[in-house]
Amino acid sequence: MRLKTIHARTMQEAMELVREQMGAEAIIVATHEDEGTRGVRVTAASDAEDRHIPEDERAVTFETLKLISNALDDHGTPPELVDRILNSVAAQAVSNTQMALAGALQSIFEFMPLLESGGQSRPIMLIGPPGGGKTSAAAKMAARAVIGGHSMRLITTDTVRAQGIEQLASYATRLGLDVVPAPDPLALIEAIENANPEDMIVIDSMGVNPYSPEDMSKLVDLTSAIAVEPVLVLTAGRDPIEAIEIVKAYGEVAPSRMLITGLDMVRRLGSVLASIDASGLAFCDVSPSPNIVNGLRPMNHVSLSRLLLPSEPAQTVPKTPIRKSGEQEIEPFNSPQETSLEETVEDDKLAPTGSN
Repeated sequence: MRLKTIHARTMQEAMELVREQMGAEAIIVATHEDEGTRGVRVTAASDAEDRHIPEDERAVTFETLKLISNALDDHGTPPELVDRILNSVAAQAVSNTQMALAGALQSIFEFMPLLESGGQSRPIMLIGPPGGGKTSAAAKMAARAVIGGHSMRLITTDTVRAQGIEQLASYATRLGLDVVPAPDPLALIEAIENANPEDMIVIDSMGVNPYSPEDMSKLVDLTSAIAVEPVLVLTAGRDPIEAIEIVKAYGEVAPSRMLITGLDMVRRLGSVLASIDASGLAFCDVSPSPNIVNGLRPMNHVSLSRLLLPSEPAQTVPKTPIRKSGEQEIEPFNSPQETSLEETVEDDKLAPTGSN
């Protein structure tokens, strides 16, 4: 199946270009209005190359593409990224809609779940804006390690904020752990070097405004004092452009992965996809629940696909008449039925489930 995106000033011009370049039998898969140019973009599909294959035997159908396009639009995914995902879906050799999307996501994004025990090459330092859930994420990582029977060392550089140490300590005490404060680079070096070799080391850092040179300078001093792996912690539900700008602003610290928090409070993941795509970071874990125990889950391409698509596509997204490029009107897309992201992750039997 061949996909192509057409840009034009008006919908009528776009439809004419689709007919001219792809033929009258081309199917409209997605439409978008380009706010910047005040034009339109139409993604059309043609199965001319697959005509010899019976329709019920084709791996990816027009309905599959429309369902995935609807879901991505509903999540507020930027149109350019939607086009890339749909093109990758069209190349998949599986008929299951969720697995076709999962294959496309695997080809576009990188997935690197955090280790659940010691043995990492570098200590993990959680970084990010204030209020992003770093302290809770550190506690959830600690709980996962302790429940799994692994040794753990919790360090915090968040020694200035009111109740910063106390908040992490309240979690650590219930897990039988101590919190080691590290107010400066030298203290951080000492705290890491004094850890047991088998310890999993997690560092909770202070919230940093990435647009503040002073804040970023302090963070750079900490991350460059000793070999650590910065992991960016970001809440879901932001505006896609804002999320992209925030992630890029942390480029000086060179984070490798992103941990997504607040999934229990959002229904749209377009900003998450956009920021990961723009930054080149890898998905690691997600926080679908405020609970410290079992409140952190590794993310892979299958679990992400399940978050983006309805659980039962055949029931939640009824089939609609597909208009061909020769027709002037385009059938409105059906939006996927809203589903609880927390429920989807908690019930995800295809994805790794940590200590559950």
